[in-house]
Amino acid sequence: MWDPSARRAPASHEGIPVSELKLAWTLVVAGCALGAWLTPWLIPVPPWIDPRPWWAGGKTPLSMALGAALLIPGALLGLASVRALGRGGTLVTTGPYRFVRHPYSLAILLLLFGVVVALRSLPAIALLVPAVRLTFDRARREEHNLRLAFGERHERYCARVPFILPLSPPLPAGGLDADGESDIRLRLEDDDAQE
Repeated sequence: MWDPSARRAPASHEGIPVSELKLAWTLVVAGCALGAWLTPWLIPVPPWIDPRPWWAGGKTPLSMALGAALLIPGALLGLASVRALGRGGTLVTTGPYRFVRHPYSLAILLLLFGVVVALRSLPAIALLVPAVRLTFDRARREEHNLRLAFGERHERYCARVPFILPLSPPLPAGGLDADGESDIRLRLEDDDAQE
């Protein structure tokens, strides 16, 4: 199975933190959302064509409902991710970080797909490709920096939690302890030792 985290930062950056492309990523993501929103005004369609073709933008009740099915979970996941991170400085393995290593990136992708679906926008689809690419590249760069900062503990976390799509069982509710072991496993070992 393809694992986007398998591509590591270039060998020349093995021991050096790398830029996470925050400005480029923000501009492309914002451009994608803005392109979706502006599509009905950018693509002229004669008034006698009703309803507008899907590629010309414009929302319908169905497209809005389908878009909301992506937008609402994306927004909630983004908020939960930011809340779980707190002030930073530690490797967070609880909250949404139990399910995937990059829940904020997943939230942004859900929001972008939701906007494109809700507003039925061809220009936004064209911008969606580089936005997805930059989101994955930014997450890989962040992984490199986390590997440098947290070393073996981050490696154990990566071995147990999927990159961006929740395709395996989550970590226990307590996340990982300082040694990179799950809190539940330590409690079970303590119970066995007491018996």
